[in-house]
Amino acid sequence: MRALGELLLSNAGYVSFTEFATEYVGPWAGFVTGWTYWFCWIMTAMADIIAVGVYIQYWFDVPQWIPALICLVILLGLNLLTVKIFGELEFWFAIIKVITIIALIIVGIFLLIIGFNTNTGTVS
Repeated sequence: MRALGELLLSNAGYVSFTEFATEYVGPWAGFVTGWTYWFCWIMTAMADIIAVGVYIQYWFDVPQWIPALICLVILLGLNLLTVKIFGELEFWFAIIKVITIIALIIVGIFLLIIGFNTNTGTVS
């Protein structure tokens, strides 16, 4: 990251890291880097949407493609909003994640303090 920062400071006209690859390694490297980056994000997004379908299918008896499609439509809708609304949504989603993590830590400490018993033994 430091090296990318130094490259960016050397020429403030760079827009993305693919331009670094194009200038310093060659046009083929910029092309491959850009498309590989795009492909990785598409694969990650599809894996996340499939995971949503699997999780919902665990609780409800629905075909896996229905919650995946709903998730895809919701994500598309959120991304098509204005930047201001999208930023606000990102803030609230981050707050939800932080509160959830804190709640899980508190519940875990509480279970340790009371010595909660499970089928396999005491929580430790």
